[in-house]
Amino acid sequence: MNPLEDLPLKETTDGIEVNIRAIPGASINAISGIRQGALVVKVTTAPEKGQANVTLSKVLSGTLGIPKGHVRLLRGEHQRNKTFLLAGLDRQKLTTTLEELGIRKV
Repeated sequence: MNPLEDLPLKETTDGIEVNIRAIPGASINAISGIRQGALVVKVTTAPEKGQANVTLSKVLSGTLGIPKGHVRLLRGEHQRNKTFLLAGLDRQKLTTTLEELGIRKV
């Protein structure tokens, strides 16, 4: 079974919405896998004054190869579970990129 099948993606006219499970205060900045219908993204910054959200956006844009301005937090500003809009991406491009990165269930 493909682990990306466990990642619900919502395509909109602006891009694709993806659920994120943020792990602040980690030792690295990286997308580390898929857990309970969300991409697990580790960031080294602490969740203070929105800094972890800024780092999450940078990790997503850098890893997925899209401009920083194309990553927007939609929901979950003060929670670990968040929803981001990735503008300019479609389902195929996102899943292909995640497969190339070897993203799997954790």
